[in-house]
Amino acid sequence: MDSIDKLLAELKTEYTEPKTTPPQNDLTEVKLISQIIKSDVFIDNLLSEVQADLAENKTEYIPNKPTGQENRLSPIQFVHAPDTKSDVFVNNLLADVQADILAKDAAIALQKQEELTQEKIRQEKLQVKQKEALQKSAKQWLAKLDPLSSEGIWFEKFAEGYPSKLVAAIDYLQTNS
Repeated sequence: MDSIDKLLAELKTEYTEPKTTPPQNDLTEVKLISQIIKSDVFIDNLLSEVQADLAENKTEYIPNKPTGQENRLSPIQFVHAPDTKSDVFVNNLLADVQADILAKDAAIALQKQEELTQEKIRQEKLQVKQKEALQKSAKQWLAKLDPLSSEGIWFEKFAEGYPSKLVAAIDYLQTNS
């Protein structure tokens, strides 16, 4: 802020102090007055731009208590100004973007959950098919098994610990395959 004050003081000094060259004629005085008026307009425009910049930066100033020197400017403290319309617009825009991202994340999570559910169903169907194929093989194996052969007698003893001969045959075929 001090640099802005210094710049304004330098510009004001440069454009408001009378030139040291003596006027050559009435036309020079008109030019000099015209330059002074232009410099005043320039300074006013520059001051307006600085004030606009300060407003854009959303700050307001609160001067410190004077130190006794009335001609001396006191330091300025900057405080966050209340939200402007552009801030509200930006905040609303950010909130919309955040809501969109959250919605997309939720959609992706839901899609992944559905994919997992479909995969689980597919795995269960595959297991059912494998079990049916194994039962078919076990029934065929039991039909071919001679109960009086050594394998048949061994299987009778093996099947005693199972609820049925089919369940025993399925377990036996799974273990051996």
